[in-house]
Amino acid sequence: MTNRFEGKTAVVTGAAHGIGAATCALIAREGGRVIAADIDADGLAQLCEASEGRIVAATCDVLKTAEITAAIDACAETFGGVDIVFSNAGASGPSSTVDEATDDDLDRMMHLHLRAGVAAIRAAVPHMRKRDGGSIILTTSVSGMRQGYAPVLYSLSKGALIQLAQIAAVELAGDMIRVNCVCPGFVPTAIFARSMGFTEKTSAKFAKRLDDPAKAAQPLPRACTPDDIAQAVGYLASDAGSFVTGQNLVVDGGLSLTPGSGDSRAVYAPIISALGLNPDEVEPGPAVWSKLGLGKTSSN
Repeated sequence: MTNRFEGKTAVVTGAAHGIGAATCALIAREGGRVIAADIDADGLAQLCEASEGRIVAATCDVLKTAEITAAIDACAETFGGVDIVFSNAGASGPSSTVDEATDDDLDRMMHLHLRAGVAAIRAAVPHMRKRDGGSIILTTSVSGMRQGYAPVLYSLSKGALIQLAQIAAVELAGDMIRVNCVCPGFVPTAIFARSMGFTEKTSAKFAKRLDDPAKAAQPLPRACTPDDIAQAVGYLASDAGSFVTGQNLVVDGGLSLTPGSGDSRAVYAPIISALGLNPDEVEPGPAVWSKLGLGKTSSN
């Protein structure tokens, strides 16, 4: 174990599970202290219990700007400052096409991802200026780079985050505050399952079944893990990444290098095939999940 985060403090949103939990654990394991922010109090309790006091929970709904600010302020109050902010919380949102999307759905997805990212930057900057610098990292997605990987509103909001990081990186460079993105591909977590139409209840169950099928989704023949993404965040947050800013670090096993038709059906086809179904006969959604015996999907 290294101690690259010794003396460093961090705030992670969307911290209770998946990528957020893995990142909290990595920073704590390597000497840092973390405010873990999430709406899932039970998940946070489990995460903090194993941290020997290095991870402290903060209930936070990122749709509420005041709660993002409170979580970041809590880091300064609890640990004496703020060095790292990982704005990671998110959700897949509705699977509507552009012509079907409602104003309310668009507003919610932009609020959940883009507005929350802006709020995290705004709250972090005063604290980081007191530390003569810091690292802010936003979770984006390959769907923010190319269409066809995820629902349209999710993709739009993630693309906006990439632009946000570039703008903020230039504006904050004089304060030695670096702003970057980490860009996952397919990660077998509950949020990916929800993006394919699952209800919250069955998302975790489905995610466990994706480990082997996900090997077929990208050139590297293994599934991505939350720790793969956490390691990338660790690089961007650490001194090793001290000259990196305004970048979108893609961690996708080569997924974004493969030819695509721009059709999400084609993207999901390898996974559907690996689950023993014919992608030419079923659409991603209820027809797949019912055949797998995984229960009903949400109305989205």
